[in-house]
Amino acid sequence: MRIGVGTKNPAKINALRQLIQEQFIDADIHSFDVPSGISAMPMSDLETRQGAVNRAKAVLERDETIDLGVGMEGGVSDIEGELYLCNWAAVADRSGHVISAGGARILLPDILADGVRAGHELGDLADDYAHEQSVHTRGGTIGILTEGRVTRTEMFLHILKLIEGMYAHQKGKADDEL
Repeated sequence: MRIGVGTKNPAKINALRQLIQEQFIDADIHSFDVPSGISAMPMSDLETRQGAVNRAKAVLERDETIDLGVGMEGGVSDIEGELYLCNWAAVADRSGHVISAGGARILLPDILADGVRAGHELGDLADDYAHEQSVHTRGGTIGILTEGRVTRTEMFLHILKLIEGMYAHQKGKADDEL
């Protein structure tokens, strides 16, 4: 099986690699720089999810030899005036079937939330906040805010496990109906 992932971000690619290894999936991974079709800083669960779906579908459009397209997107979601970090992933297959799932939420500190509301991208703000560079390619904002207890790779791996399990369940149900 050929799986395409709509990113060049190492943290996201590593999440997919870990899923394939842990689940003993016979697949090759190919990464593509594809557009999300949403704003650079997604400001809701709906927009963040749409970015993941768009990336998964864009991979299939980019390369006709890919069997499954995977998209992953990070953003923020406003809940009663507070900004929470959110993450979504989606998988699309050649039959047009799409499965998506979201991850845990974590409250952003005011300094990060205020910066996002002022129009800055969270990744840039997180770099300044942590006094590091390219945080989004490693532990991510979630890694900073949890003192490394949960990393961006782990967050996306969890979401991909949800999707892989739903995919297996739906496939099994379809087989039962035959």
